[in-house]
Amino acid sequence: MNRAFSRKKDKTWMHTPEALSKHFIPYNAKFLGSTEVEQPKGTEVVRDAVRKLKFARHIKKSEGQKIPKVELQISIYGVKILEPKTKEVQHNCQLHRISFCADDKTDKRIFTFICKDSESNKHLCYVFDSEKCVSMPDVGWSVLLYKGAIVLFLELVKYLKMN
Repeated sequence: MNRAFSRKKDKTWMHTPEALSKHFIPYNAKFLGSTEVEQPKGTEVVRDAVRKLKFARHIKKSEGQKIPKVELQISIYGVKILEPKTKEVQHNCQLHRISFCADDKTDKRIFTFICKDSESNKHLCYVFDSEKCVSMPDVGWSVLLYKGAIVLFLELVKYLKMN
């Protein structure tokens, strides 16, 4: 059972079940990138991926490049990563292929998820900067992003368990 929802019996969701089942919920973040990881889960796996992509971000910044902003469209089917202006899909991560989510313990604005790529069968860690605080009340799916994207994972898991 998910501790984030079991603490209070009357916990209400940020989004209605209808919105989750019939639509997607959009969120904006900066996309640090994705990198291949050896394992489908683990805080050390995520920490190494974040470190690698933060280093690449610093190099890009020193070269005058900006970190791209993306729109995350989260639904019961998964997470789509889109270019916010053109709505071109850059990545489409099906929910059943997402194995782990976590925040960065040293920078609470950074959140991640690991997804198994459908074509290469490799595990990729996707890293985002939410520009807001992230906290992890529980391991795995229990990611709570203050006014942001990954709070929906909690709702999705609970919704899918109920249906």
